[in-house]
Amino acid sequence: MMRLLVFLFSSLLIQVSAFAQQEGAVTFDKTVHDFGDFGINDGPKTHTFTLTNNSAKAIVIQTVISSCGCTVPEWTKEPLQPAAKGTITVTYSNDQGPYPFDKMMSVYISGFPEPFILRIRGVVHQKKFTLEDTHPVVMGPLRLRNRELELGQIRQGMVKTDSVQVINTGKLPVFLKFESPDKNLQVSAMPSRLNPAESGMIVYSIDTRKQEDWGNVLYTCQVVINDRRDPLHVLTVKGSIKMNTSGMTRADKEMAPIPQMDKSAVEFPLTPAGSEIKTNFSLSNKGKSPLVIHKIDLSHAGIKATMDRQIAPGATVPVSILIPGTETGTPGEVIYTISLTTNAPSRPTVNLLVYGKIKP
Repeated sequence: MMRLLVFLFSSLLIQVSAFAQQEGAVTFDKTVHDFGDFGINDGPKTHTFTLTNNSAKAIVIQTVISSCGCTVPEWTKEPLQPAAKGTITVTYSNDQGPYPFDKMMSVYISGFPEPFILRIRGVVHQKKFTLEDTHPVVMGPLRLRNRELELGQIRQGMVKTDSVQVINTGKLPVFLKFESPDKNLQVSAMPSRLNPAESGMIVYSIDTRKQEDWGNVLYTCQVVINDRRDPLHVLTVKGSIKMNTSGMTRADKEMAPIPQMDKSAVEFPLTPAGSEIKTNFSLSNKGKSPLVIHKIDLSHAGIKATMDRQIAPGATVPVSILIPGTETGTPGEVIYTISLTTNAPSRPTVNLLVYGKIKP
């Protein structure tokens, strides 16, 4: 139980670094290329990214650093004048064995403090797989790898984009559109028309500039195929929106709130199935400005977490957790998670764990 607890708690604390893309001045035809599924004996795979200099002065691609020696980049060496295009050609050696891969290239360009990030990915198989194996999700004539899409952590005020391959397995052309009630979700197809046997990409983004949202989010999107809407043809896009500290000065951080828990985990005693579990934590603000709890995310829908959502500097507030009997009905070891999304740059997420064993 403790090994599982340590693993889960460590996983929850992992922070995913985000590299800022300098929008507008330099643009790429795409930033992610998916090679799809191929065999280990199919040889190396190569893709060329094209970039455009939209700035008013010449730029130079200084270097491109790959996250793996199995991925070799080559790039335009001469200066790119305004409106000029350059290329970055990436070759994946395909000698690492059968496994899914996702490799990153950091592109350093003169005049920009942060690298531009490009990715190549795919799935290498030992033997040839059928389309039904690799793309099990069916939406009419379309096949996809999955319908639940993940974007990971996103900083407030930023946009994060990814894509998933889609294949038209029908006998007629397909025209794709997407509709979502969620303002922060943007979905499109490239291309929007797929001929029979043609593959394309569904590109999805969470744009946190559209509407403020915090913590774990799950947005839905209706896939419209040839102007037809089937209630089963729905994609979900998940993400976790956290505080953006990139514009904070040192003085801002010195004045920021600092959350401190009296403990991070509570083990409850052996409890009969269907019984309530009650426990408490204490949250203190050791910083110099008010601590704001933007969002409380719960691992189980029935959990009730009661606390003040704004804590003054120097103050301590109780955090009361009630796990009702509807959430304790299954015997065995269980972990309940309460995640607080805060305005603290030092701890934008505070994770609390309640764990123990339910007896029959």
